[in-house]
Amino acid sequence: MRCAIHARRSTDEHQAASLEVQLSEAKRFVEARGWTWSEEHIYIEDAVSRAEFKKRPQLLKLLNAAESGAFDIAITRDETRLGGDMVRTCLLIQDLLDAGIQLFYYFTGEQVRLDDATAKFMVAARTFAAELEREKISQRTHEHLKTKARRGLNVGGRVFGYDNIERHEGDRRVHVEYAINEEQAEVVRGMFAAYGSSHGLRSIAKDLNERGIAPPRAGKRGTRSWSTSAIHAMLRRERYRGVIVWNQREKTYRKGTKVRIQRDADDWIRVDVPELRIVSDELWFAVQQRIGANTSEGRPKGGRPFRYLLAGVARCAECGGPMTVINGRFDGEMAKAYTCAYHHDRGVSVCGSNTRRPVAALNGAVVDWLHANVLSEEVVLAALRQVRERLAQRSTVTSAELPALQTEAERLRSEIGRLVAAIATGGSQPRALVEAVTERQERLSALEARVRAAQAAPGAIDLEVHRLEREARARIAELRDAFGRNPDEARAFMRSVFDGPITCTPIETSAGKRFQIEGSAVIGRFFLRPKPVSVTLRPQGDSNPCYSLERAVSWAGLDDGDLTFRAAEHNPRGRFRQPNSESFAGGVLIVGVAGASPWFEAICRAMGAGLLVNQLLDQVLAGDVERA
Repeated sequence: MRCAIHARRSTDEHQAASLEVQLSEAKRFVEARGWTWSEEHIYIEDAVSRAEFKKRPQLLKLLNAAESGAFDIAITRDETRLGGDMVRTCLLIQDLLDAGIQLFYYFTGEQVRLDDATAKFMVAARTFAAELEREKISQRTHEHLKTKARRGLNVGGRVFGYDNIERHEGDRRVHVEYAINEEQAEVVRGMFAAYGSSHGLRSIAKDLNERGIAPPRAGKRGTRSWSTSAIHAMLRRERYRGVIVWNQREKTYRKGTKVRIQRDADDWIRVDVPELRIVSDELWFAVQQRIGANTSEGRPKGGRPFRYLLAGVARCAECGGPMTVINGRFDGEMAKAYTCAYHHDRGVSVCGSNTRRPVAALNGAVVDWLHANVLSEEVVLAALRQVRERLAQRSTVTSAELPALQTEAERLRSEIGRLVAAIATGGSQPRALVEAVTERQERLSALEARVRAAQAAPGAIDLEVHRLEREARARIAELRDAFGRNPDEARAFMRSVFDGPITCTPIETSAGKRFQIEGSAVIGRFFLRPKPVSVTLRPQGDSNPCYSLERAVSWAGLDDGDLTFRAAEHNPRGRFRQPNSESFAGGVLIVGVAGASPWFEAICRAMGAGLLVNQLLDQVLAGDVERA
């Protein structure tokens, strides 16, 4: 019996050795019963909360492998390793059992069953206990932090203007206190004084950057420069007037993942700590009055929506910052212009690119390139024709090999049967026998996938590619029309079609300063709608809607959140380069499965096993395909 092993560790420090223990005990459980396991089907989730169900790629891979029949038994410690949400954990267990997988808890040695109402009740009761335990832990933690907050202590994190001072009793840390950092406090006072004297956020940010003052640390998200948004948040922070406000937001779970929601003002904890005052009440309230006067009513949360074609897509090549739109004068007339947002908002010390170019000119250049190289029937249909030719060629060759493949598969089944019988009789080298079974089982799985692919109807390939050609022509016409009729859809297409940001490099030309625009577009992405419904990628559906999308993406071999495929990738040198096998496999799967016929779905499933894609499409759209 082929086994998959699952292990999960939460973020608690005391569980540092938990994963090693889980894996060793699970392997011992498997080997004691004469079953087999392989490294390919060991699924490890490190630092993953038990309440999280959406952002769990290893769990999704486990479910997809179960659906494809890659193993027969799943082994884990107990139900708490699978999750701490009663409803979603029960659905997860149901999915595994519905796929024909046996589920065992190695700690108790029991097999999980849902054969009758009593068995279902017991599973629900145990998952209820797991969720109740999680809630109690959360409540105790929140109570402890609340007690610290009421004493004016640090309950987590760093704040610019203060140092975190640890207090110990012997070797044990008791708590953390705030203490004013005088150097940073002077920066805070200057910031409040400047804004209170009618200076704008942009001028304050530029001044701080030009003076080389280190900004608050933001980890990997930081740009190591002052931004207007950071200054705006600091100007609203009551701690600088000696008042600690805590418990404004609450961590909770929605749709299987962690989110933060605003608490009622009555639940906030406010503590006066005069020794932490950096600015006076008079100055702080004067700044709040000006902020209120400058705040627009009805502004949507999360900032203004994009209005321009390259917004959110184009980046400055000098500093990596986004491109923004400002007013500029060209040939004596005012017009909207693209320029570097970091140069405009943070100053020349952050980015020296002061080039401005009309919005219409840059939009036109990018749209013209897309029309010629992406929204072109010749390019797209040529790619589909090559895919069809290579699929047909390999289908013919593989069909001829079918008898030999079936004979080899039968021979491997016989060998596995003899080895299993030897293990059952208590051979002298059980470990070697188990490894031999594992090796032959992997070879057999690969052969069976090739047999399934060879048995698929070759005529289905032509039918599906013809359908895709018709869809391509319709989609090209639709998108060409959208660039002139529907700006919102055009922007959505722009954000999806480019494989990374468009870079704008300032250059000097005989006509003056210009932008050199570079980017890599993925031809196949025009098949996708602005809001694709990806559950069609798994025709059998999912009983647990909280991760149906993620399972579809994982099954297709794509990165988390990337719903597009890569039929061809264009590089700046004007030639197509071959994508890696994983992304290309995912691309074929999406083209084939989304709305395809059952025959083509069967072919794509065989490809998903890693069988045909690497061998069959290794040259399609490689360097020999020239740009249109």
